[in-house]
Amino acid sequence: TGHGVPGAFMSMIGTTLIKDICLREGDKPPSSILRSLDIELRSTLNQNIEVGKPNDGMDIVVCEIDLKTNYLRYASAMRPMIVYKNSDQIYIKGSRSSVGGHYDKADKIFEDQGLQLSKGDLIYMFSDGYPDQFGGSIGKKYKMVRLKNLLNDIHEKPMEEQYNYVKSTFSLWKENYPQVDDVLFMG
Repeated sequence: TGHGVPGAFMSMIGTTLIKDICLREGDKPPSSILRSLDIELRSTLNQNIEVGKPNDGMDIVVCEIDLKTNYLRYASAMRPMIVYKNSDQIYIKGSRSSVGGHYDKADKIFEDQGLQLSKGDLIYMFSDGYPDQFGGSIGKKYKMVRLKNLLNDIHEKPMEEQYNYVKSTFSLWKENYPQVDDVLFMG
């Protein structure tokens, strides 16, 4: 959503709208939640394509898991997910549209996708704060390739160990560089 106060403001508005949409609309697919969020976020911020209007958007993954069938249904706005099925890494790209922000009806597509999960499968979702962090010996971004490799190295460990490894790797990478963005990492 951005950095500092504008990013925090967008996160607060987005969180409030998502809660309202989910309570109001009941059992709707993730893509419907993203479409509603897109419309309401632009309306709340009075965003359109006129010059001088705010162009803040939000990247997000909405997913649901049917706990009886273990079926995962999800839709994404610019954020990927990584799933491990039978120890195989599946990288799921997000759609090319964020919610809110610039609006062009031809561009905004949020589609539901699904995946049958089995006991022991893992799902990872994360904000761009982790892969976009500058650090290392020459101050480069961490990037998605390193993140995929990190998960490949740790996905078979207990979640508590994974948490500690993800957290310490980020700190070691960042070292003395300022933190670029908020970081959310769920597994």
